[in-house]
Amino acid sequence: WTLPLNNTDKAKFTKLINKPGTGSMLRGHFTVEGPVADTWVKMSAFSKGVIFVNGKNIGRYWPAVGPQKHLFVPSVWLHKGENELILFEVENMPDSELFVELVDYPDIGSC
Repeated sequence: WTLPLNNTDKAKFTKLINKPGTGSMLRGHFTVEGPVADTWVKMSAFSKGVIFVNGKNIGRYWPAVGPQKHLFVPSVWLHKGENELILFEVENMPDSELFVELVDYPDIGSC
């Protein structure tokens, strides 16, 4: 089967009660206070998947393989105030609390 990811508005989300399983789509929100700037999403706690910010496909992540460990989010795709992040994890959810970090520096791995 296929899972078209060209329109995340069609995804239906429910409140998370238990740890989600493999192939889960998660949605969260974050707030930008102050000037909007380029940022990176640090995905070290997750295994393999895709990230969307405000409906834009930021890219695929696979921190164990790389090369990049952080995904770039251009400032023009962010809003001052509330922003939406959707994560589609295809392998394993972290055993710890589910969160992503937004950082102001890249980690493109080593060549």
